[in-house]
Parts: sequence; structure tokens; C-alpha cells
Amino acid sequence: MGIKELILQKGWAGRTIDRAETIERINPMIQTMTELMHLYMAAAENTANADLGQRIDASLRTLRMDIGKMCEIVFSCGGVAYSGTDLDTADFRLGNALSGAIESKEQELRTALEAQESVEHQMRSRAILLNVDTNQKTRMNAVRGL
Repeated sequence: MGIKELILQKGWAGRTIDRAETIERINPMIQTMTELMHLYMAAAENTANADLGQRIDASLRTLRMDIGKMCEIVFSCGGVAYSGTDLDTADFRLGNALSGAIESKEQELRTALEAQESVEHQMRSRAILLNVDTNQKTRMNAVRGL
């Protein structure tokens, strides 16, 4: 937390990145999250354990909400959010390698979110990124249980 954040609390002052740069930074994260969603859906299909299935479903719910929030950032900047229409769901059915793929993709998202911490996003975008970051950490803890 910087001095500006401490002094201004929830307000903001200064320059933020422009809309085009926001779109360039958010869309790759939406793509990663969409791929992650497909991995979780494949894991939900492959599990016979009811408790594990519930944890995966909970992760999927928050992930879908987070994707929607991230898409709203892109739309509000006048851009077109990544939709995932180029993905083939069969590519995400990895069998025994699924949990490793999920963990790897979650780590990729973690790295992308950490890279955004030093960027001067608009306040609304910062709030959404913070929420997505919190949800991602929760999912990472759940993934370690897979």
C-alpha cells in the first residue's frame, strides 16, 4: 500500500492508464480465466467424489463471476472482451494430468494478477482486480486439496 492510498483511503488522484492499455492488460487475463474455467468443468465431469465436486462447483461459480467482472472492465473501456470461441473443450479433457494443468493455469493467473499491482488502473478496475485476486487465492488453496 503506497502513501497515496493511505492518505486518500478509497479515493484516487493522479494519472491512470488509458482505456486501450486497460483492454490490452485485461483481455489476456480473461483468456487465462476462460481456459481455467474449461479445466474446472472437465474436472467436475471426471470426479465421482461428491465433496470434491462441490468444491469444484464453488470454484467454478466464483470464476465465472470473476470472468464477467473482468469483461465488464473491457466493455466499459469500449473494447471487445475475449470470449473463448476459439477454444475446443476437448482440449481440456486431460485425464490424470488435469489437476496439474489446473494448478499451472492458476499460477499463470497469479503471475498476471501480481503484475497488475504496480499499474495505475482506474479505481473501479483496481477494485475488481483486488476481488479477483482474493478469489484466485481461495481457489489456489482449494486446488492444493485436489
